[in-house]
Amino acid sequence: MAASKKTIIFTPTTTNKPDKGTPGLAMDITKDLMQEFRLKGLVITEDKKQKSIHQFPLQSETSLLHFGSLPPEIKSTLHRCTETRIASFIQTIKDECGDIPEPELEEILEIKMLHFWQRQFQELRLSAFPLQWYYIRIDPMLVTTKEIKKATISNYSPSLHFDLIETSMKKLRLVVYVRVNGKSYLFQEFSQHGFLLKHKNEFFVLNPEDAVILRKFPMGYADQGKLNRDLFVQETILPLSGTHKVNLDILLEEKKISGTPQCLVRLSELSGSFLMIRIQWKYEDQIIEDIKEECSTIINQTERIIVTRNAEEESKYRDLIRASHTRFKSQAREYFYLPFSDAQKNNWFVKFYRSLTERDIPVLGMKDLTHFRYNPNLPEINIKPAKGDDESIVLQFEIRYGNEKVSLADVKKALQFQEHFILLKDGSLGIIPEEWIHKYATILRLGNIEKDKITLSNRHWSFIDHALQDASLPPMMKKSFMQRWMQHQQKPGSLYQVPSNVRAELRDYQKAGFEWLCLLDEMQWGGCLADDMGLGKTLQTISFINYLLEKYPGETHLVVCPTSLMYNWEAELKKFSPDISYCIYHGANRSNLNIDGFKGVVITSYGVVRSDIDRLQEQFFGYIILDESHTIRNPDSQTTRAVLQLNSRNRMIISGTPVQNNTMDLYAQMQFINPGIMGSRNSFREIFVNPIDKFGDSNKTNELRKLINPFLLRRTKEQVATDLPAKTEITMWCEMGEEQRRIYDEIREKYRNSLLNKVREEGVASNTVFILEGLTRLRQACNAPQLIPDYADAEVDAVKMEELVWSLQEIGEEHKTLVFSQFTGMLKRIEEKLNEQGIPYLYLDGQTRATARQDLVKEFQDSDEHRVFLISLKAGGVGLTLTAADYVYLVDPWWNPAAEQQAIDRTHRIGQQQKIFAYRMICRNSVEEKILHLQERKRILSDELISEESGLVKKLTEEDIEYLFS
Repeated sequence: MAASKKTIIFTPTTTNKPDKGTPGLAMDITKDLMQEFRLKGLVITEDKKQKSIHQFPLQSETSLLHFGSLPPEIKSTLHRCTETRIASFIQTIKDECGDIPEPELEEILEIKMLHFWQRQFQELRLSAFPLQWYYIRIDPMLVTTKEIKKATISNYSPSLHFDLIETSMKKLRLVVYVRVNGKSYLFQEFSQHGFLLKHKNEFFVLNPEDAVILRKFPMGYADQGKLNRDLFVQETILPLSGTHKVNLDILLEEKKISGTPQCLVRLSELSGSFLMIRIQWKYEDQIIEDIKEECSTIINQTERIIVTRNAEEESKYRDLIRASHTRFKSQAREYFYLPFSDAQKNNWFVKFYRSLTERDIPVLGMKDLTHFRYNPNLPEINIKPAKGDDESIVLQFEIRYGNEKVSLADVKKALQFQEHFILLKDGSLGIIPEEWIHKYATILRLGNIEKDKITLSNRHWSFIDHALQDASLPPMMKKSFMQRWMQHQQKPGSLYQVPSNVRAELRDYQKAGFEWLCLLDEMQWGGCLADDMGLGKTLQTISFINYLLEKYPGETHLVVCPTSLMYNWEAELKKFSPDISYCIYHGANRSNLNIDGFKGVVITSYGVVRSDIDRLQEQFFGYIILDESHTIRNPDSQTTRAVLQLNSRNRMIISGTPVQNNTMDLYAQMQFINPGIMGSRNSFREIFVNPIDKFGDSNKTNELRKLINPFLLRRTKEQVATDLPAKTEITMWCEMGEEQRRIYDEIREKYRNSLLNKVREEGVASNTVFILEGLTRLRQACNAPQLIPDYADAEVDAVKMEELVWSLQEIGEEHKTLVFSQFTGMLKRIEEKLNEQGIPYLYLDGQTRATARQDLVKEFQDSDEHRVFLISLKAGGVGLTLTAADYVYLVDPWWNPAAEQQAIDRTHRIGQQQKIFAYRMICRNSVEEKILHLQERKRILSDELISEESGLVKKLTEEDIEYLFS
């Protein structure tokens, strides 16, 4: 900013007669409204004794004579600023607006005048302006007195940017900054006067859009206040980020990484004559370059990863590499290089490579090297079993290229980084067959290598049998168990009898599920029961618990489930096995419950486990059973960390959809039931998650399925429940009316214009939050435009509301109906409509207490008083049995077909006697119809792993975004 000039204060006088002197202009900032902003003329005269100012209004073109002669372009601009011309301009605006309400007219006038005055000031500022600038303000000490002070109009154009911070009260605050001449200042350092920013006596001309935005931040910031965090982000922050730079780092989950890095050496060629050697560092699963900084920051879609560098450890490896050749001592840190002749002299490169591999430093980029000879022999690999303990499988490998023997550790490193060559002892390069990467890479990553042997868990037996089926190895599992396992596969349900105190007749597939759990218990392996919704997973588990109580008398078993399902478990135990002793460990007085000596079943919630982990981890349970186990899909969540600290003889989990977002969801759940089966988290991500989720690698999908297959039992209704009545799924097309379509198009154009440029410049991943916001707003417009804050008072009939009410009336009183929506606001609007029509209903959303859920279910199932049940998709998509209904309406379908199926399966499950009709309500020519098309195009491979597909949004391309908002 320019330095502030000396202030001269005058008592103004007014005259009708032009005076000789220096011409000037005064900005009247005594009023804030733009249509009342005025420029006034000044003539400044000065002699040896005093300086005086004569002030006159710019009434008309005649007023400009006070200035004497002015350049034509300045005179033309000043003429537009006269009272007469401004009054005419304002009247023209009013005539164009017609009979619109006064508040709207005021807003239009203010915007128009902002643009008008900003244009005039830009013209005056850019011309060789001979006039002096002053401003008129109210004296803050004497509010009835005006004063004139000298002003400077800056040549720098200010711009705005915003910073999102968190206050000491853990609330969000959006802070405004003004950027001038490359420097940023808090908006609080300025005062705003319409299109002008004032700092001391210096004025800056804002663009009109920024002037309007700043009116919303009179304090220089906007606080979250009583809004919830998500609503504040969506309504206040995200709209700004489409036009201005907004620092949203605080919304990213911060992840800190430190510890001991793994050193990587990457080879390449420089100018066709030099071998270039670069050092990289791997901290957990993040690879960073060897640059001079104490911390490296990596920002991805959802995280800000801060890597605190281990300078001492890095320096040790760097010094090791620098000392490997005399030429390196004088070279820069960024990379080292050698002429090819020096790299080959005295077998330096072979020795260098060997010294790195001996220190477990991977050497990458061998395939890029073209000046080294290749070994002509095809590799031979020989595998045979070696002696291990009961819990492990040991395999011995021998790998040769002709006479050259290769260590198993070297092959593992090459396969890990998908290298196609390996350096042999004689200095030649051996080619690694492509099939090795698919065949051996995963086994070598999962096991522990010592010399030429690899040790794996006996839980890997099925995976090894599949992967190494060409190696003519004997079965990896003991013969007696394999015989029983094969009998179970061929004739399920023939090995174990369901305990007699189970008061239910299990279906054949349920007996098979019970038997599968018993077989896993025989080997002390954990399992995931992942049957389709409605096939009786709880009944199979209760039968298994009865078996455990008979086999291991005196044990206590812990069932952990969402709070909403605790009383469902209680009801099922009472119904199917009333002889089992149980207690519910929950509520404010749970500390008074003595579970230390309790024998039977303890039922609790994930939240209680998280809160009471210090107490619960002191207990030793027979089994820990997690219901809706996808709750622990995030390995870093407090809930996951808590349940992993619990102690038990064995574990099992229950979930119809163990994979909800991506393949990583499986990791924590499988580690919980069979610790170590997935290897380290970083290895699992590199081996399976990235290839499957990012690249759709079907080979890796098959590998993962084989790895978990013995421990995951999944049956669909189509496979086993052939006696269930038919289920008909129908798309119910809705045509928006003229006004609803107009609003929809208006919202679409708004987001289309702001989003597409950002996506082209920054990519899809960086704008996922904004894409989701835009899609959500369009979906709300399809439901009812009133769900969007800007249209809350819109008088428009929503087509879905009309179609739904009409359909409910057509169905008649002899049928019961479930109505699902993801938006509680939509449910509330439907609720109002049903009240108007006199249609009785029940209502359940996330605010409904767990105890009340069961009462509502019982009321709907047993009574004919309420034939419609309004349910939020998130709160009612799992854990409810509502077989009394035979009609289902999904008001707002979304990316997640599995979640929709869960909702439909509340009624299409064992016990249903009627045909089911499920309607998806879709607005034609809308984002909903486009989503249906994209769902078909983007079916992802992880469906085979029982995925919900809610992560599909993250897989959209730039073309998909353009299609959705077209």
